[in-house]
Amino acid sequence: MTSADLTDDAPRSLHVAMVSMHTSPTASPGSADAGGMNVVALNSALALARRGHRVSLLTRRDDPGAPASVELRPGVTLFNLDAGPARPVAKSEQEVLIEPFSEALSGWFLRAGHQADIIHSHHWFSGVAALPIARAMGVPHLQSFHSVAAPAGSSLDEGEQPESSGRNAGEQQVAQQSDLIIAVSEAERRTIIDRLGAGPDLVTVVYPGVDTEQFRPLRPAEPHWAWDGCYLFFAARLQPLKGPDLAVRTLAALPEGHRPRLVIAGETSADFSWYASQLRELVDSLGLTDEVTYLGSQDRDELATMMRGACALLNPSRSETYGLINLEASASGVPVVASRNGGMPESVIDGETGLLLSSRDPEVWAEAVRRFTDEAEYRAMFSQAGRTFALQHTWSHVARELEARYLEELVR
Repeated sequence: MTSADLTDDAPRSLHVAMVSMHTSPTASPGSADAGGMNVVALNSALALARRGHRVSLLTRRDDPGAPASVELRPGVTLFNLDAGPARPVAKSEQEVLIEPFSEALSGWFLRAGHQADIIHSHHWFSGVAALPIARAMGVPHLQSFHSVAAPAGSSLDEGEQPESSGRNAGEQQVAQQSDLIIAVSEAERRTIIDRLGAGPDLVTVVYPGVDTEQFRPLRPAEPHWAWDGCYLFFAARLQPLKGPDLAVRTLAALPEGHRPRLVIAGETSADFSWYASQLRELVDSLGLTDEVTYLGSQDRDELATMMRGACALLNPSRSETYGLINLEASASGVPVVASRNGGMPESVIDGETGLLLSSRDPEVWAEAVRRFTDEAEYRAMFSQAGRTFALQHTWSHVARELEARYLEELVR
């Protein structure tokens, strides 16, 4: 679908204030605390602008050299608000910045005379900061969580652990007081209702999208990225929840002398700075030092280039609300081998676009991977189905669905 398609039958132009306190929507996924949420917020904004709406992206300044505002594309402007130190702050330490960020957000609306039709917050930090401002302005407040914290002390299989003491209460507050909650999957919707007490009628699902021109299959005779032949790809923040250790153990379980290379793209955040060295120690202890490549965080074009050359994407995360990287792999014609949990069954069609595994046994994962690395026709079947699936989930679809939700709230 082209950008021209996005302007078909567009209604009146809206001004949407999208709030993302703890991480800029422009931050590279896989770096620090950036991930799928950043991709969703930024690309939703760009797609809404192509439909004729105006979107202000509001985030906390974490770089003293960052401009107060920058137009990213016509209709989309990023605003860096001063709240706390102008440097990166660990996510676990950002709860104390909610109040100063809320004050900065309120000042932004007052000083510049900004009037939004909708305030759409991403993550609970943003929701707690923006909710009272939306109430004072008399505009609808919509909330997206992108992950819901597990109860304190539970296992990683229950989801992301609270990064600070106020998260569980903060998530409940915005879940119960926002006008509408936009979940990224049916799995997340159920969690928000069951765990946070949100009214079922006030939680709706808008699946994330993918740029199917940026994420595309490898063309005939197009060289693979960096290596000839097959390689496995893991792309996520490096932390225990994402399970890169299982990706490494899967590689070790494949027959020596017939192993593909494992490419790991991602960095640790400040809260998990110790994990990178632990992962490297595991790789070395398994004798895989020369078979694993670490690339750090990649920009979107680099990620797409690396993705399309892979034989399979490994997503062994212990808990995901959706698994956007799975959709990006499918758009690239790359089969997915992923954990069966959370929203993963909504981003991977088991047996068609990839394989979902309930086991965390590396031998089970290795057997699943082996078919993709060794059987070209089998891999091609999944590749074609994945591309078809992805074409049904473009950002144009997301923009239309968000637009519909926004307009419904304005007439409620």
